[in-house]
Amino acid sequence: MSYLRSDWLADLDFLEETITLWWAGRDRHADSDGANPAAVFSVLRTVDPAGDLWAGARALRDGLWALGDCHLRLAPSVMGAETGWLSGLVFAPTPEGPVLLWADPAISAYRAASVGDLLTAIDGVPAEKVLASLRLRPGSTPRQRYLFALQSLSHRDCLPGESPLPRRLSLTDARRRDLTFAPDWRVQDPAAPPPPAVRARRIDDRTGLIAMRSFACRDRTGQISDAEMARQLDAAFAGLAGCDRLVIDLRGNGGGRDEQARMLAARLTGAPLVWMRHAHPAPYGGQLGRFEDLILAPTATPQPARLRLLIDAGTASTAEICVAALAALPGTVLVGSPSGGAVGDPVEFRLPRSLLGVFVPVARYARPGTEAPIEGAGLVPDIEAAPGAFDLREGRDPVLDAALASFD
Repeated sequence: MSYLRSDWLADLDFLEETITLWWAGRDRHADSDGANPAAVFSVLRTVDPAGDLWAGARALRDGLWALGDCHLRLAPSVMGAETGWLSGLVFAPTPEGPVLLWADPAISAYRAASVGDLLTAIDGVPAEKVLASLRLRPGSTPRQRYLFALQSLSHRDCLPGESPLPRRLSLTDARRRDLTFAPDWRVQDPAAPPPPAVRARRIDDRTGLIAMRSFACRDRTGQISDAEMARQLDAAFAGLAGCDRLVIDLRGNGGGRDEQARMLAARLTGAPLVWMRHAHPAPYGGQLGRFEDLILAPTATPQPARLRLLIDAGTASTAEICVAALAALPGTVLVGSPSGGAVGDPVEFRLPRSLLGVFVPVARYARPGTEAPIEGAGLVPDIEAAPGAFDLREGRDPVLDAALASFD
């Protein structure tokens, strides 16, 4: 597709006005990050895509990242031009630094690596320096940006003209032995069956654990399905019948559909609950309205007597709304590390010339009963706990351990 400089400038004019009118987190990120849309668009107007639509898309992606809002980002292309790549590696943040959490055992180059090995360098540059500079996906807080940078070592959605990076990684094991290898990037199979969004197990006669990995539950065909979420939740709660102490693990849950999060919450409360406290801008006015409360009708019979919610920097968006609501229930304790701090009700706007999509978050959210913002702040646990490299090597979960100990 030919993409002239006049097209580029028309798209930028439209997008800057859209952000001015609709971006609900504008003032929040101006205060916390020094976000300056006018400066970003001034720089973008110096870019000349030279007829290449994807050159413009790459520049726009990086410009939006600089505004510091997880939900203010380039949307998937209507042409489906992006290519998903997987490295077969997963890394996790720890107090010691980023460490290996999983390596595909089928890839021979990874067999010398072990869980808990410290990531020391990326393409020959100190790992921490690279992770602080990667601009692949926007984050609403420094901890969320760091997590997304780590995730970019596992998965990349590349626009035309891009190749997955990095090309070499260096690790150090517990005995300070070094290992360097090339990530084995492979194109993601779009037909691969989706993993379950809900997993449950009984810890003892009174205690159950439900891991909620996503609120974008998909059926066997890969389509997001509320019916499939309901089926998985029904099976999970049936298997935990009689448990009056529940641990809900929302670590790494980046959100999804509000309807699916409500399905979980409604099963955990026996009384009406303030589900969210939100404010939206008036159309074409640019001013945020007053906060309003949305009430959730209960379905739980009976309500768990004690509830523990596990959170971390990967807990974001709809998952944070869910946690903020459930935190008001009697006997509920948050355990883990601060959440991502990224909520915003993103709406997709299509640019008039390129038809590229941009998500703009059009709402702000506060913790129920307060005006304390979640965006850019997150939720702070009542009990702080996080795994270290030794815990990962030994297969221990100190966050879950702390949650279970708090029941006693």
